[in-house]
Amino acid sequence: MTEVVLDGQSLSTAQVAAVADGASVRLAPEAAERMRANAAVWARDGDPHLLRSKWSWLIGGDAPESHQALVTRFVVDHCAGVGEPLPVPQLRALMVVRANVLAAGMSGVRPVLVERLLWMLREGVHPVVPSHGAVGAAGSAALAHVARVALGLGGARLDQESVIVEPLVVNEKEALSLINGSSLTTALGALAVERGQALLRSAEAACALSMEVIRADRRCLDARAAAARRHPGIGYVAGRLRAFTEGSELVLEGNEPDAFCVRCAPTVLGAAHDALAWVTRTVEQELNAAGDNPLVFDDGIVEAGHFHGAPVALAVDTLKAALVQVGSIAERRVFRLTYGQLSGLPSFLVPGTGANSGLMLAQYTAASLVAEARGRAVPGSVDSIPTVQHHEDHVSMGPVAARTALEVVDLLADVVAIELLAGAQGLDFRLAGEAVVDGELVPVASKQAGSGSKAVYDEVRRHVERWLDDRVLHPDLAALGAAVRAGRFASLGPA
Repeated sequence: MTEVVLDGQSLSTAQVAAVADGASVRLAPEAAERMRANAAVWARDGDPHLLRSKWSWLIGGDAPESHQALVTRFVVDHCAGVGEPLPVPQLRALMVVRANVLAAGMSGVRPVLVERLLWMLREGVHPVVPSHGAVGAAGSAALAHVARVALGLGGARLDQESVIVEPLVVNEKEALSLINGSSLTTALGALAVERGQALLRSAEAACALSMEVIRADRRCLDARAAAARRHPGIGYVAGRLRAFTEGSELVLEGNEPDAFCVRCAPTVLGAAHDALAWVTRTVEQELNAAGDNPLVFDDGIVEAGHFHGAPVALAVDTLKAALVQVGSIAERRVFRLTYGQLSGLPSFLVPGTGANSGLMLAQYTAASLVAEARGRAVPGSVDSIPTVQHHEDHVSMGPVAARTALEVVDLLADVVAIELLAGAQGLDFRLAGEAVVDGELVPVASKQAGSGSKAVYDEVRRHVERWLDDRVLHPDLAALGAAVRAGRFASLGPA
């Protein structure tokens, strides 16, 4: 994706991710025209002293400054927060999401505001935005740091030292609209959606590989049974797993029924699929929503509460819960793969168990990652704490929910990588015709995996070699984790 065109109506999570990764952006001419007309309505009917009015409502008394001094103080005073700055991809996502809210043409602001944000994206003018401290309602500390730079008040990292951010004079409504919304929650949520989708598809590929090693009973993938459950995600995942294992000599109907981490995989992963579909729809609705206040219509100006981040906060908390289930069930399959009494293979999947620890510590690591992900999956949206002298007495905590959703996705990418490592290691024994019988590794009939599962195995082996003796485990885990995050396994299998 080389260019994203903002029209305020059709921005997708995939486009946000593309901009985060460096894609260029421009404002659609029709959006600019809509903004000009909407700004004219505000100029005719709006309160030119909007910030002064809100100052009186929030604090009491009159704001002491002149118009421009008040605008500057309003923006700068909101520049709070602590912690490491947002990584540049997250920052770029935040900027394009806010630009699209303004491009909807319901905020009463001029196109110059969007053009300034897009110029910053193009020129590598990156505001320093602390990662902690936003509550996801009304004036956003994160957006204030962006606005500070956009107005030429300092606070930027420059990719090119020759770039100069010229001052931008705005009215009080424009200053408010730059910061008044839950765009940080939506931006991080969009990135979590895209990474979560790739994680889930990678988890399906890893599950298929494990099913081959475990010699799963193919009946758990039956299309009729999946349809009878009436959840579309279950049928979708069962179909994907059937396609991966098509032609397998290992995954056969009539094998012994499996433990739930295998037999119920279509149900658990299917539930995550359906949850992610809802989350994606919710986030994309918000990407193109009028997340501002007041809103400006042709026939009037409306004070409402559409800066509140509750819709996306609830959605990304749901995403976390769904993906933790995916990681948790993957770890249970890793356990079964590495436990010789359950797998019929050498414990920890290397010859000479006892002298070799093999993948013992890989399962340790997976268990630790799942435990940490469970902690991060505690819903942020249930924990509102009043702010601003109880005027803002219910906030969404959406930025907390969305930031931890990204952390959960990152943790679970390594869990999926560990399952891929263990699955490939186990399949080596099946392909070579080796199994443990009466405590000894002996020759048995070799069996072939399905073509889709074999493609997953081949991709693993492009990154790591088979384990024959103990070696440092970390490089293999890191290589496969990077491959999962890069989408190398998400692209395998049917659409």
